[in-house]
Amino acid sequence: MILVTGATGFIGGQLASRLVSMGERVRVLVRNPARLTVAGVEVVQGDLGDPDSLAVAMAGVDRVYHCASWIAYKAPWEQVWQVNVQGTANLLDACVVAGVRRVVHMSSVAAGGPSRDGRPVAESDPPAPLDDPYGKSKLEQERLALSYGDRGLDVVVVRPSAVYGPGDPTGINTLLKLVRRGFLPFYLGGRRTMVNVVPVGDVVAGCIAAMERGRAGEVYNLVGPNQTHAELFDLLARVSGGRAPFFVMPVPVLLGAAGVVAALSRRPPVHPNDVRSWTANWCCSGEKARVELGLTPSDPAAAWEETLRWPSGRI
Repeated sequence: MILVTGATGFIGGQLASRLVSMGERVRVLVRNPARLTVAGVEVVQGDLGDPDSLAVAMAGVDRVYHCASWIAYKAPWEQVWQVNVQGTANLLDACVVAGVRRVVHMSSVAAGGPSRDGRPVAESDPPAPLDDPYGKSKLEQERLALSYGDRGLDVVVVRPSAVYGPGDPTGINTLLKLVRRGFLPFYLGGRRTMVNVVPVGDVVAGCIAAMERGRAGEVYNLVGPNQTHAELFDLLARVSGGRAPFFVMPVPVLLGAAGVVAALSRRPPVHPNDVRSWTANWCCSGEKARVELGLTPSDPAAAWEETLRWPSGRI
């Protein structure tokens, strides 16, 4: 039996569906079953903060994919830590008690941080996340997860970059929508700023490969090709028939505008931490996953075209 957390989310839902299609028995832990779109799974309603529900979810489970997390760049640190770090500790404690054999823990390239020198960031590089709650909590979370090797639990960590693809009306897919409709006149950073995005199908395949072939105690980047912002937006324009940005908005201006919005709104749609993340150089190495997990990145144009074909009106 496999347990998947975060199955009402973009990646966790597609991972659970793929596992069901492979003939696996899959159980999901969800806070709100009404949000679940995955068929053919056993459902346990619960929460990472509820040890009793975790004990129920772990009964008879030998493998766990931990995808649940809070992607929050502007929330208070204590709240993000409680979900991402303490929640993971609760889950892994339950794994140890239940005798779970192996865990694939989903972290993020945010834990390693962006490139500081233009060189692709590898898993072996000293981590240097941006100074925001998300990246810092993901690094603490994965260090915690790996420490459970000392308690006899096989843990493999995967770090996806920014994920896109069919199934998510928000997130990185928003870029395709904006370009298609000609609503993004300026670059989110410089034309030569680096960005790394990866199709959700590649992330799902990487998680399964990590479970089957990953070395316990290791970290694997699940990433796409490194591109400049100009290359990415030109590709989105070609795929969608839309218009790429045509001028560069200076980062200080973006930061200033985001700061004003954050100061005037209780729930700002954008925060300076979002801008710092968008405009950082996300240049990542996927070599370790290629060699050890046998992963080959999908063709970006084909993956974006598949995203565009997702139900009409979503993109």
